[in-house]
Amino acid sequence: MTNRLTRELTLREMLLLAPAAILVVAGPIVVGLANPPRGRAQSPPSEAAPRFDVASVKPADMPAPIRRHSPGRIRYEGISFANLIMRAFALPQYQVIWPDWIPIARDHVPKQKPDYRFFTIEATMPPETNAADFRLMLQNLLVDRFGLVFHRETRPLAQYELSFAEGGPKMAKAKPRPDGPPPNLPADNENLLDAVQHANPQSMSFDEEGMRVRGDYTVAEFAPVFSNYLQHPLVDRTGSTEHYTIDITWGWSPYPQLVPGVMNRASNGEARELFSAMEKKLGLKAALQSVPTEFVVIDHLNHEAREN
Repeated sequence: MTNRLTRELTLREMLLLAPAAILVVAGPIVVGLANPPRGRAQSPPSEAAPRFDVASVKPADMPAPIRRHSPGRIRYEGISFANLIMRAFALPQYQVIWPDWIPIARDHVPKQKPDYRFFTIEATMPPETNAADFRLMLQNLLVDRFGLVFHRETRPLAQYELSFAEGGPKMAKAKPRPDGPPPNLPADNENLLDAVQHANPQSMSFDEEGMRVRGDYTVAEFAPVFSNYLQHPLVDRTGSTEHYTIDITWGWSPYPQLVPGVMNRASNGEARELFSAMEKKLGLKAALQSVPTEFVVIDHLNHEAREN
């Protein structure tokens, strides 16, 4: 296959990269403002808050993409602090104010050395546990085993909202998605990507030209793809439910990494290039909005778990 295989994300990068977006305007963008209003400090969950029936937390040598959920039981293998906290609060990375030592996507070299720790967590709970109680159980696990202290603050969060530019969309309407099982995969690699694209008509990849997104998307499906790399929300305001065939390359690379093992987030200039390409090639324009948003601030977190 000539020039068709792109650089795949490493396992560590996929697990450490968290969901979200960065702002771009003519000048530099600041997350939250220089002196954001502080919210009321929040105490850790009380003893009466839901807890797992039994929970085991053990160090893991490597990250692993194994997350098993079944009624009454979970098993997370090789999960990082960042992923565990985002699951506990059901928040994307950009709505958490992190300690400097936690390895996450950043736009600067952290002052503290990143501490790469992973854990295998097994826990049981009543089978009827709902999602809200499950999150409280994870929060209590972090409090009990890692000494988590946090509070919540409301800060202004800037987000980009996509609408159609003057003249309307420049994307072709997609063909109806195929029904039934995918076609037999060809033996030759040259046609393999086409077969996979037919079976799953959305893809993202990195190569020497940058980040490429192609496939059949609604704008609502397409917009969040870039939030991980921009570190701020990119949301659909077109009102359209049409599926479009999209193929766009953004000349941005997550390498070299400011935090080893974690992909960078885009700079202001790189983000401007993305929105310029969207308007030119897709007929989508981005408008900046500021939205009051609740953040979770991590005040304290131990590097190691208390013994089971």
